[in-house]
Amino acid sequence: MPIVRVRIPHFALRAAVLRHPHLDGSPLLLATSGQDRPLVLDASPEARRAGIRAGLTVREAQMLCPIVIVLPEHPIHEAELVRQVLTRFLDLSPLVEADEAEPGCWYISLTGLERRYGSHIQAARHFLRSVPAVLHPRASVAPAKFVARVAAGASEGDAIRVVAPSEVRSFLHDASISWLPVPPPLITEMRQLGLATLGMLAALDRKRALARFGKPGVFAWELANGIDHRQVVPPPLVPTVTETTEMPVPAVSRDMLMAALRHLVHRAFQHPDLHGRYVRTVTIRAALESRESWERALTLKEPADAYRLVHSLTLRLDTLEMPGPVTHLTIELGGIIANGARQEVLPTFRHRNDPSLHGATEQLKHRYGSSPLYRIVEVEPWSRIPERRHALMPYDP
Repeated sequence: MPIVRVRIPHFALRAAVLRHPHLDGSPLLLATSGQDRPLVLDASPEARRAGIRAGLTVREAQMLCPIVIVLPEHPIHEAELVRQVLTRFLDLSPLVEADEAEPGCWYISLTGLERRYGSHIQAARHFLRSVPAVLHPRASVAPAKFVARVAAGASEGDAIRVVAPSEVRSFLHDASISWLPVPPPLITEMRQLGLATLGMLAALDRKRALARFGKPGVFAWELANGIDHRQVVPPPLVPTVTETTEMPVPAVSRDMLMAALRHLVHRAFQHPDLHGRYVRTVTIRAALESRESWERALTLKEPADAYRLVHSLTLRLDTLEMPGPVTHLTIELGGIIANGARQEVLPTFRHRNDPSLHGATEQLKHRYGSSPLYRIVEVEPWSRIPERRHALMPYDP
């Protein structure tokens, strides 16, 4: 089963360069955002030649290379780029799997595509060309996923590294064991025993590998010998509901952020896909005034409706430190299920809502599809701008 692996080295950095293509070829570094002492996350080859590496502070990097250009990380843009590339790949083949071990890498099964494109190499070129050239993508074609992983790492430029089935053992012989998709402590242990290459690991007896390293060691031993029966498994289609809002004025406080989140949650639950349903996951993405962004993914302990989700977000984000003024806010709700069975509290511990108001609200919801009632929430009472002192939020007792 021929497999092509498309790899975008230094994906987060290249995603930042995609927004500023004129900077390609300059000494660049990717830095953390929203911190007093931003750290270097990645660096371009030009910056690495000046001694810049991940883990340094931006100030230390600028001392090593005064002309280095600092690009902030942008999780929102990276997530959108992943979706765009995956969509383009799925237009060419239904069997596409993202490599969870390395962002910006995908495996695609080429089975049957030679009838459409003429050959497996031509099919691989179509996948490579579907990625913007400024991202510097690499590609390889091999008979198994692990061999394709190593070959994509060895490819250069727009040339596609091809490994034939008869060349697998010789190709893997001198490759580093760092390519193995096993826990880092196992790689460290192998290095301490002098096993620096896949050829050295493959030369071991299978029983000795099992006795010394356990089942993960046997898995690594099989990969080093070119034994890899893993199939390309496309990701499951998971329905999500996404809502985005532009802040009237940049949000600079947690109260303003929570008010916007409550508004987005109630708006999302008016979506047809969420009528009478519950969610298990929520992803919050915020675009900052400084053109940076941050992302927070939360998994709920139990399925939640709109009210419980707002309550959970209020507790989870209680100690949130605002990384900067927020201009756009997005929530993505996932893990949608049809029921949300949970243990109810005792009647004596429940909130004492006005039964007449509750009944009237329910009738209005059934008539109009959502509650037409709103309540005034105090946000920034100290603000000089009247519009920022209070916010109008949907009321749903």
